[in-house]
Amino acid sequence: MVPTTDGGLHEQSANGVIARWLNTIGRNWRADAERTSRVESSNERPDIIIKQGDRMPVVIECEWEKPAVADAKRLIGKNLVGEPRRFTEVIAVGIDPVCKTDTEEALQARLNRNEPIFTIQLVSQAKGDPEVWPDRPLPASASDLAAYCEYGQVPQALIEDHSARIANKIETLGARLLASIQQTGNLSSSTLSALRVITGSEHWEQDPKGAAVTPSEQSDRNTQATRTACAIWLVAIDLQNDLAQFSSELQSRNLRTTQMMKNAAIARVLTASEMLNQWEIIATVNYLPVIELAIESLSAGPMGNGLADILEELHEISEQLNGLHAKHIYNFAGELWQRLVTDREERAAHYTRPEIAELLASVSAERFSELTTEQIAALNLMDAACGTGTLIGAGERAIRRKYFSKGGRDAELHRKRMEEHIYAMDVNGIAGTLTAKRLTDMDVEQDYSSSKIAVITDLAGSLILLDPSITGISRVLGYRSVTPTKGIGGEDGYFHVRHVGINWSLMNPPYSRPRKDRQQATRGLARLRRAAKRWKHHMSHGQAGLGSDFGNMTNIRLAPGGIYSTVLPMTAAHSPSWKAWRRELEKDFQDIVVIANTAPGELQSMSADTAMGEILVVATKKSQRPTIWSPTNLLCVNLHTSPTSMAEGYAIAREIANIPHNDWQGVIPHGNYSWARQVEAGFPWGAVGNTNNEVTVVNEALLAGKAYDPGTLQTLQLGLPMTTLKNLAGTGPTHHLIGYVTGNDPMGAFEWTPLAAMVALPSQQSMWAADSEHQKTISASPTHGGTIRKQSEATRMTQQRSKWFTSRNIRWTSQALAIASTAHLSHGGRAWNALQDIDDDVGKCLALYFNSIFGAIVWNSYGQSTQAGRAPIQVNAIAGLPCPDFSSSTPAGVHARRIARESFDKLSTTALEPFAYCFRDWGRHEIDSVVAQMLGLDPADSAVQAMLGLYRRLFCSEPNVNGRQRSIMTALDSYYQSS
Repeated sequence: MVPTTDGGLHEQSANGVIARWLNTIGRNWRADAERTSRVESSNERPDIIIKQGDRMPVVIECEWEKPAVADAKRLIGKNLVGEPRRFTEVIAVGIDPVCKTDTEEALQARLNRNEPIFTIQLVSQAKGDPEVWPDRPLPASASDLAAYCEYGQVPQALIEDHSARIANKIETLGARLLASIQQTGNLSSSTLSALRVITGSEHWEQDPKGAAVTPSEQSDRNTQATRTACAIWLVAIDLQNDLAQFSSELQSRNLRTTQMMKNAAIARVLTASEMLNQWEIIATVNYLPVIELAIESLSAGPMGNGLADILEELHEISEQLNGLHAKHIYNFAGELWQRLVTDREERAAHYTRPEIAELLASVSAERFSELTTEQIAALNLMDAACGTGTLIGAGERAIRRKYFSKGGRDAELHRKRMEEHIYAMDVNGIAGTLTAKRLTDMDVEQDYSSSKIAVITDLAGSLILLDPSITGISRVLGYRSVTPTKGIGGEDGYFHVRHVGINWSLMNPPYSRPRKDRQQATRGLARLRRAAKRWKHHMSHGQAGLGSDFGNMTNIRLAPGGIYSTVLPMTAAHSPSWKAWRRELEKDFQDIVVIANTAPGELQSMSADTAMGEILVVATKKSQRPTIWSPTNLLCVNLHTSPTSMAEGYAIAREIANIPHNDWQGVIPHGNYSWARQVEAGFPWGAVGNTNNEVTVVNEALLAGKAYDPGTLQTLQLGLPMTTLKNLAGTGPTHHLIGYVTGNDPMGAFEWTPLAAMVALPSQQSMWAADSEHQKTISASPTHGGTIRKQSEATRMTQQRSKWFTSRNIRWTSQALAIASTAHLSHGGRAWNALQDIDDDVGKCLALYFNSIFGAIVWNSYGQSTQAGRAPIQVNAIAGLPCPDFSSSTPAGVHARRIARESFDKLSTTALEPFAYCFRDWGRHEIDSVVAQMLGLDPADSAVQAMLGLYRRLFCSEPNVNGRQRSIMTALDSYYQSS
């Protein structure tokens, strides 16, 4: 290193100060600067090297002003003398030049104050040249640097590759175990039955009305059970080997590693009886959430002659796993589970991606920055749908990081938190095991004698806590691991959660609605939902699914000031079935942050392999619960790139945490943000999912009866105030009352047949289907003809025919119409909902408005943009669709209806392209100009036309409009390049 030439602090001296500081922050590592650890076959010495036992060494390269990327790149692929592992990642650090004039003591003080004096980039090994992430250096404080050092100990790509190989091995071992058990003859049936229950391959208590299990389903369950049993045994063997090396208490009780057991055995093999003896020793201290299922499953019955070989191979896998030295950060068991379980949809066991867990936990933990070390150490953390423990593990690590950065040094922190402050629940048998193992791995040198980790066997699962009066849960697997308590009314409860006793709820709950015999479809919720409502908690909604119930339960259990952190489907931001959840969240919580992922492809999903749009929500419970709803500001963050590593997840979390409260909108390196003020209780969060802030601003202006021009930054008052569709028209009957299509299950008043298949034109016709090939003009033709099925119902349905119809499931990429009209009275259908009691002139206004760019922007913000290129609206939400008050008796209302009446005949027969092509559709441009005139704007004004062109460009550029279809995006680029 070259010293500075201005007489200030040398770079070598600064590196020494940083290394010494890293040694004082409660980690058990050793950081050295420039004096040791020479690079193999070179005289180079890394600026700072961090070593911690056998964990991967971490290298930091520093220089003044900007990250030392060039130095970091030179070290990629090299290794230290005496260390065979090559560097796959190096942390490049830039030190703020302001520190050049510091003394060593002054720089030390800056580090102690956690000042943001660093910029950081991560240099990692790629297939070709080393990659640098991110493009722009990240601002960082001393505690941030420590966090990146933790991640640097875990080469994630290497571990994921290792996980894949082990998962394949477990699959093979599971098949061998199944074959071995089947060789035991008549005893195999009882053994497999026990294993299915123990491993969660069958629900704890089968639905008595459930259908019989087919032989194929039984075979699949047996395969899953034996595969899971092998995974459980691997986890137990891994725990045994760790504790035998690091737990002085268990060493004193003669706990041995599996290698020691083999060495002592005459035949040099592991036997089930000896394994059980060792695991019972662990159980005497506790560790029951980890070890209990292993004991039960290995004791389930005769396993056949192949068991010894299986245990031997599990021992070898454990040795390989420990060779990675990464379990303190990386949830290996969770990754393994995600790869092994094939029925995650049925179990609702979608694994939260580690980088997303890190993002959510790190954003949330920033809210504890003002707490003292004692307050941080006493935070009660809960995951009521813990799964494999990835999220609660990330949360606990974030708590520890905050604790250490504040100067906390309690040597018994891990034991105290495991025994007193971590609550984890699930309905799946292996979930408690994997979660407890995940948390145990954080500090295997500390034993704990009790815990609050359990598998809830009640049919309602942890949602039993929806009833605020219930504090004790009695139907718990692994109840020996907690102190028995008494619930309200004297009920024995083995798992105790106080009414407002949780400080941080962190979870990725199941989203599904109870149906058929799904294992996650908890039953008995009606009584619990009623109990919650008696206490004035109203988030639950059956159509929203279990996610809203978990939100309700969280609200009940959180203490004032508690943090609600959750992964939810994108529908939570838009769908009317989630309105009650949004309303209660807005009423009872503050500092609400909603994070959406607009990255292309599968990375939009926050959970492994759900392939659905999801959001992260973080909110702080108000200190006093208000009695009424009042508007609140929401911070809506839309990420353009998804994190691909835990370090990236943490980095993006820091970006979000640093968003200023006084900036109404802006950008961060990985996305954009806007503060959205709610217009009414539970209104859809239109800003969620937009990649461009200007779309959000335009929409919010339209909802306020204004037109905002992003080009001139001017706002124009429109001639009509906004209202909702219900004030202008009624909505027609749903399709199941109208009838059914031939060949489907009979229901409703009519049987419908496509008109093209009918010999004669029927008297009853319906706008049943969406037909993008033919429905190109506002004046559309019915698609189906009806035959009366039930006379009385048919008579009632004919009273609800209409000439005006609104789409229920708009597809911007293929459909051209949001509202259509027919020449004669027709019925609605599955794709179209009839508008009732509507004045014809108002209908013309609505049809033109919602088929214009103005209406499209409002519709897209109100609809459920959960799939790219779609914005469906649930039937019961159609009435709430925002629109101008075209029924107004004011001069502006009369003007709007006159313009619509004069223009409608021509425009209603103009062929239109799909909405996503509106940028080039001259028919749509003409509609836009007429609607602008209806709203009081001058379409002859070039500024108005420029604004409309910009609206179309912004709208069509949004992925939730163009669906990321290459043809649309190419046409969009070509159109604006040529113009």
